[in-house]
Amino acid sequence: MRVSFWGNVGPTSVLSSRLAIKTLTTLEQEYPKKVTTLNILLLSPRYPESTFWNLDSSAGAFKNAKSTMAPLGLITVASYLPDDFNLRLVDRNVCEESESDWVWADAVFLSLMLSQTEDYRQCIARARTHGVGIAVGGPYTSAAPLEAATEADWVCEGEAEGVMGQLVDDLRADRRGRIYYGGNKTDLKNVMTPRYDLIEDSDQYAIMPVQFSRGCPFACEFCDIIEIYGRVPRTKSPSQIMRELDGIKATGFRGGVFIVDDNFIGNRKRASEMLLELATWNRTNGAPFFYFTEASINLGDYPKLLLAMERANFIFVFIGIETPDSDLLRAAQKTQNTTGDLMERLATIRRHGIHVIAGMIVGFDGEDRHVFERQRTFIEESGIGIVTFGLLQALPNTQLSRRLQKEGRLLKGLPVSLNHTIEGMNFTPKTELTKREYLELQMEIIEDLYEPEAFFRRIVFAHLSIRRTSPHPAKLSNVISLMRMMYRLGWCVPQVRRPFWRTFFKVAMKNPSALAGFYYDCFHYFHLLDHRHQVRRGISDYLAAPSVDDVIDSCTESPAI
Repeated sequence: MRVSFWGNVGPTSVLSSRLAIKTLTTLEQEYPKKVTTLNILLLSPRYPESTFWNLDSSAGAFKNAKSTMAPLGLITVASYLPDDFNLRLVDRNVCEESESDWVWADAVFLSLMLSQTEDYRQCIARARTHGVGIAVGGPYTSAAPLEAATEADWVCEGEAEGVMGQLVDDLRADRRGRIYYGGNKTDLKNVMTPRYDLIEDSDQYAIMPVQFSRGCPFACEFCDIIEIYGRVPRTKSPSQIMRELDGIKATGFRGGVFIVDDNFIGNRKRASEMLLELATWNRTNGAPFFYFTEASINLGDYPKLLLAMERANFIFVFIGIETPDSDLLRAAQKTQNTTGDLMERLATIRRHGIHVIAGMIVGFDGEDRHVFERQRTFIEESGIGIVTFGLLQALPNTQLSRRLQKEGRLLKGLPVSLNHTIEGMNFTPKTELTKREYLELQMEIIEDLYEPEAFFRRIVFAHLSIRRTSPHPAKLSNVISLMRMMYRLGWCVPQVRRPFWRTFFKVAMKNPSALAGFYYDCFHYFHLLDHRHQVRRGISDYLAAPSVDDVIDSCTESPAI
């Protein structure tokens, strides 16, 4: 899962190449500096309801919250704004900004991912209507640099920390039409603590975010993270993370904290050091939080690291498994998934008390007609309940998109919003399947994976395999959430009642230490009950009227790798 920090943008027709930013001395010669106090509206666009990761319905049902997770990118940027700036944070996933907010604002800051683009357009339109200056950053600006440059008055490429001084000076002087190049080499040991205090009501969120590292050492062809953050993992110090947890605790929030790193173990040594400090912090502060993160599957090769995660109260980890086919993984340059036995690695992770959710992908070059069945078999045998089963997309500015462009297979007219459970491939497949066949089979497998009997039958094995040497601390808030889960799935959804209760009692009686992981499987599943229908509706509508730029019934057939 990506967090919207100020993102990347390439050269545009608005400002040419790296000349977009002149030296501060030159700027001050051309524009007398205005020392101005400004009102900044920090605005987070909505995530579409149809995405796999929008768990707002679950947040409301299980936590009485309005949104899944607070906008870490904006509160990070806010920490670099001067004390004489007045700041208001509005997350449109929680509530809309008011007319008075627009009247009050001198500038609006927007940080977003591709999946937030639709609502972002509405934010831009409102800002223009009110004559408010617009600053934009986040992964969106890496994917759509030309659009960002024409839509905003200030656009940031790369990491914000190194350019915020320039941005603040330009804001004060109202110098518009600026692009900032922050790069991806920020020393995270020097960054400031995010402004968690700007979150007026932390109980509106099911989860709170923290970032420990940026960058990943691997070279997966389809990944944009290594393009944005680089391949040299950089980390914060343990003391920085503890300060950030102090900031979250001060808001009154209690519950799950998501360490949003795209690969938490990119630097294993630093991760281990931080985990030791985290375990101590938990004990000292009465264990107010439990933790989730993302990591590569080779996490299963490091028992000592897993033990440290367990002792620090980690509950689950998201892992990009993608495919059980080693040949396809090697072709996609995801070699870290090919050096060990996937099932044994999963078993090792579970033996250290950590539950696994996974990402799976179809659409790799060389797949044959049986690819969906092989994926289905692996998912069933692995016991992984929550699976982001999606179609491969060539994200902008990745190795994959550049290769497909050279091969003449990239379809530029198709949308790419990271909603890969519904959107099709934005390229001509080089497989035995046409895109139409991929979409039809995608509808079927999503429906099958999240059919109630199939889902709860599948997860029993995994939850009975969980082993924790230290029990998950029971808090009143956890008990209340558990009761909400029982009501929502054990009573309100008739087709779920029987398999839910059967599985719940089996886990509770045979392995109660796994109930925390079971709860979060159910947390995701409540949303996925509707998401599977959204997938069918979305794909059916597209098949009925595909884009004129698509090649839905064509493929560049190739033998299996």
